[in-house]
Amino acid sequence: MKNYILSLLLLVSVSAAHAEELDDMMSLDELAQEVGAPRTEMNVATISPEAIATYEGIDIYREYALVLRINKAESGPTAQTMQVIMNGTPTYYWPVSTGREKYERAKSGRWYWTVTPTGTFSPYKLVRNHYSNTWEAHMEYAAFFNGGVATHATTPDHYKDLGHRASGGCVRLHKDNAQLIWEFMSAQPRKLTPLFDRNGRVARDVNGRPIRVMGWNTLIIVENK
Repeated sequence: MKNYILSLLLLVSVSAAHAEELDDMMSLDELAQEVGAPRTEMNVATISPEAIATYEGIDIYREYALVLRINKAESGPTAQTMQVIMNGTPTYYWPVSTGREKYERAKSGRWYWTVTPTGTFSPYKLVRNHYSNTWEAHMEYAAFFNGGVATHATTPDHYKDLGHRASGGCVRLHKDNAQLIWEFMSAQPRKLTPLFDRNGRVARDVNGRPIRVMGWNTLIIVENK
C-alpha cells in the first residue's frame, strides 16, 4: 500500500511538471473571452518612461508602486527580460519568455499570432490560480493586462525556456518570481492612475489635464528594443 501511494504521488508530481501551458492551448482572444476580458489589442505604441517624463510631465516611478519593463526582443543584452522597479527602486532583473512571434494553430483549432503586443498597460484582473474548465489546465499568479495577455507562472518543464521567445503570447516567469510580483500587486491599494492611449501617450481631457482611472498601482511596459 505504501509503495502504491508513493507511486501515485510521483505520477501526480510528474504530470504537474509536464503540464501544458494554457496560452498554447487556446488563442489570446479565446483566453480573454474565458476570463471575461476585452479583445487583445495589437500594434499599440510604446513610449519609454524617460519620454513619458519629458513629454507628459509624469514620473511613472513616483506614480506607481510597481513598474514592470519587459523587453520582448529576440536578441540583445536585455532581450527576454523583465526589470522590476518597486517604489521607484530597480529591484530585480529576471528572464522571461514572451510570444514566439509566429502564426500558429492552437490546440483549440484557432489560428493566431503568438505575439506579445508592445504597449503601456495597467493590469485589470489578478487571478491567483486561473483554471480552464475547457482544457483542465491551470495558470497561476496571472495578472491580465491586455485582453488574454498576462504575466504568469510557467511550469517547471518550461523553466529552461526562460530567456527565449517561447510562449503563446503571455509573459511567462519562474513561479517564485510570478508569485512575488503578484502578491506585491495585490497588496497595494487601488488608486487613480493615468490612462494611456494606443499611441503610448497619456489621455487628456478638454482642458489638457491627464485623465485618471481607478486601477491597480502597477504599470506594465512591453518594449521591443
